[in-house]
Amino acid sequence: MSGFLDYLICQCIRRCQWRRCASWGGGKTVRRGGGGGGCLCGKRSWWGELTLLLSTVALQVDKDDRWLWKAETSHVYSVCSAYKLLTIHPSTVSVVSASSIWNKDVPLKVVLFAWRLFRDRLPTKMNLLRRGVIANEARLCIAGCGSEETSDHLFLHCNIYGSIWYTIYRWLNLSSVLPFTVGDHFNQFPALGGLARTRLSILQVIWFATSWEIWKERNNRIFNDKHCSILQLVDKIKSLSFVWLKAKFPSLSLNYHGWWLSPFTILGIG
Repeated sequence: MSGFLDYLICQCIRRCQWRRCASWGGGKTVRRGGGGGGCLCGKRSWWGELTLLLSTVALQVDKDDRWLWKAETSHVYSVCSAYKLLTIHPSTVSVVSASSIWNKDVPLKVVLFAWRLFRDRLPTKMNLLRRGVIANEARLCIAGCGSEETSDHLFLHCNIYGSIWYTIYRWLNLSSVLPFTVGDHFNQFPALGGLARTRLSILQVIWFATSWEIWKERNNRIFNDKHCSILQLVDKIKSLSFVWLKAKFPSLSLNYHGWWLSPFTILGIG
């Protein structure tokens, strides 16, 4: 019981802001800070806050304390519920280090494209809408899925373009779920093949190639009114990653069809 009350008191003190500071002692306002290093609001103020918080609490002394999972009405935790919670609510921070982006096997223009993507600086429809470039009616994804075209939606969660990743997973014999943000996916994707440096490097190149081809296909639909099928896009991704990597792996140029079927096996790192 005492631990619960301590928690409520801490919450009350944390909620005390400048505007809630009590005026007492000759009309002087006692402010936060000072020599005490903590919240120095008047006793009446935080006691009133505490009373307000406790007014809706019904303590049951005949029952044991237990954890409640607030994401479900049943208050029962499940992996499925946790997965939905993580995928519905976006991450507040997605860290992609600058050193991990600069890949010497990838053309500079593609690296710069990825840099803009991670910082949400690409001219997606939602970004153009915020800048006043397009009307509100034109904000939907070009693939026709009916969702707003954000970077995370376009590259990961679109019914059309997002499905490309699962085809790439099957090609590489990998299995995973797509995270919410492109930054998280960039960090996750290379690690799916293990910690071997060569595999990490190859998978990162494939990630660049896939994202680049998705962006090119999106622009092709908008500006040229042309589009490719999912299988055609995957073939382009395989071909582009092959071109980028064959300079690094001289034997790769002699095994084009092997790369098409099983890239890690043909490189001897399967």
